[in-house]
Amino acid sequence: MLRKTNNFSDILLQENPSDVLRRSFEGGRIAQTYLFAGKASVGRMAVAKAFSALLQCKSPIKDENGRLDSCGKCEDCKRIISNSHPDVKLITPNGNEIKIDQIRELQDIAVLKPTLGNWQIFIIDPAEKLNQSSSNALLKTLEEAPAHSLFILLASDTGAVLPTVLSRSEIVRFNSPSHQQVREILQNKFNMKPEAAAACYALSEGNFGQALSMAEDYEYDPEVFTIKRAHTTYLLQLQMFAQLIENDFSSVNTLEKAVNKAWQLQTMTYQPLLEARKQLCRSLAMNTGLPKAFPLMFSQEIINTIDSASAFIRKSLDPMLSESKKSYPSAVIKDIETQISAATDKWGSDQIEKLFICLMNLYTDAMLMAANAEETLLLNLDRKEDIITIARVEGFALLRSRIEMLEKSINLLRRYIQPLLILENVITQIGGAEA
Repeated sequence: MLRKTNNFSDILLQENPSDVLRRSFEGGRIAQTYLFAGKASVGRMAVAKAFSALLQCKSPIKDENGRLDSCGKCEDCKRIISNSHPDVKLITPNGNEIKIDQIRELQDIAVLKPTLGNWQIFIIDPAEKLNQSSSNALLKTLEEAPAHSLFILLASDTGAVLPTVLSRSEIVRFNSPSHQQVREILQNKFNMKPEAAAACYALSEGNFGQALSMAEDYEYDPEVFTIKRAHTTYLLQLQMFAQLIENDFSSVNTLEKAVNKAWQLQTMTYQPLLEARKQLCRSLAMNTGLPKAFPLMFSQEIINTIDSASAFIRKSLDPMLSESKKSYPSAVIKDIETQISAATDKWGSDQIEKLFICLMNLYTDAMLMAANAEETLLLNLDRKEDIITIARVEGFALLRSRIEMLEKSINLLRRYIQPLLILENVITQIGGAEA
C-alpha cells in the first residue's frame, strides 16, 4: 500500500514544477498567486498540497539531494495530509461553477491571520469554473489580500481564466507524461507485470491520476468479448453504477451536499464500467459489416439505459428533497432539483462522449501503427494485435477520417444536439452496415 504523504519527493513525473516551487521557497521569493497549468490528473493537486505543506511546515527537512521538503510529522503536515488544516482551504465548484458567494467567503477569510500555520492558503480547482462574477471578485481579492494570504489556481485551459487574473499569477507549467512513462511507473510502484500495467493504463484513457487510483487493486483479465456480450455487459454496468450511486446518496442529508454529490458524478471512477466500455469499443472497432438495423437498435438501447440510470440516480435523492420541502421555500427546492437534473443529464451525455473518446483513442493508436510509429507510443498497448489488425484493414486515410468524425460528434454532443442521432450516425459509419 502506498504511503499517504504530501512530500515533493513522492510526486511522480513532475520534477520541474516541484523544483521551481522548492527554489522559490528556499530563496524567499514566494509569489502571492500561482497558476498551475497542465492537463487534469498529471499531479497539479499533489504539488499544490506538497507546496502548502512546505509553506506551513514547522521543521522543513532536506532530502537526499539537498532539496527542501516538509517534515511530514508536525501538526501542520499531519493536518494537510488529512485535509483538515484550518489554514489550507480548497475551493471547488458549487454545482457546475465556482460562484461569487464562494469567493466572497474566501475574501472574508483571507484578511484573517492564520490559525495554525504561517499562511492562509486557498487552492481553487479548477480555475476555469470561475464565472464572470466570481472571477471579478477574485481579482479584487488578489489586489487587496494581505501578505499572509496565498492563492493557488489549477487550470488545464489558461485561456478560460480572466486575463487580469492570469496577469497577476506566476504560471507554473506541468508536463504531460508519455504513455510509456506511466506504464513504467505502474510497474515499479505497484509491482505490476507489463501487460497488467498496460491494460490498467489503457482503461484510464490516458488519465494518469485515474490509472494510479486503480492500480493498487487492479486485476488483469485479458479476456476478449464478442460484440453481443460487450453490448450487454456495458448496459448492465451502467445500471450497476446507478445502484452504487443510490447507496452512496442515501447518506446525503442537506441540499448543498445533494448538489455537490450530483456534480461529483462526472469524476467518479467505477472500474467495471470502464472495462465494459473498453470491451464495447474494441468490439465495435473490430467488427465491420454490421446488420443494417444494428446501429439504431444498439444506439436506442444505450440511450434508454443511460436515461433510466440518470432517472434512478435522481430518484434516490427524492426522500431528502421531500424532507427539505418542510424547511425551505419552494423556489429553493425547485432550483436544487434543476441543478440535480442538470448534473445527472451531464453524467448521461458524458457516457456517450467517453465512448467516443475510447473509440478515438483506438483509432489514433491504429493510425500511429499505420504510420509505422514506435509501439511504445500506443495508449492501448495491451491490445497491440487488435491495433495492428485495425490499421491493416482500415488504412491511414480512413482512420484519420474516423477520428475527425468522432471529434465533430463530440462537439455536437457538447452543443446538446440529439445524442441518439449522433450515436446512431457514429455506429453506422464505423460498422459499415450491410445493405
